[in-house]
Amino acid sequence: MTKLKSVIFLALMAAFSSLYLTVGIAGEQPVQHLIVDDITSYQEAKQVFANTTADIKTKTKFDAADLHDIHMITYSLEKAIAYFVDNMEGKKKAAAGKMAAVVELVHLSSENNRNIEIQVYLENYFKRAEAFSAGLN
Repeated sequence: MTKLKSVIFLALMAAFSSLYLTVGIAGEQPVQHLIVDDITSYQEAKQVFANTTADIKTKTKFDAADLHDIHMITYSLEKAIAYFVDNMEGKKKAAAGKMAAVVELVHLSSENNRNIEIQVYLENYFKRAEAFSAGLN
């Protein structure tokens, strides 16, 4: 029965993920656990984006250790995506902005040990990241 509840919960989370992306998690702010330098070049942003996305994809248990690792990785990922938001135009800038919103939800979910919720947000992020990276040169 627990597995069925998890599947139902995941389905509901997927259905409402666009709502969460629009309004976020009300009143919840991330805690700054790690200071990461800003990214200053396109090449660096592209490399950090690719590496951090690949690192997060290796996390599959979503236990406390995985969630901690994902949480720490999101600090660098946020910087890479912020570079894209600040330095791209048009559709790429908009796509980067949407990814930034999803990564914030991944950050908050991992920070607060929400192992079911994070799976929905990561699925959303990986789809967006794949589409976004297809246009990077």
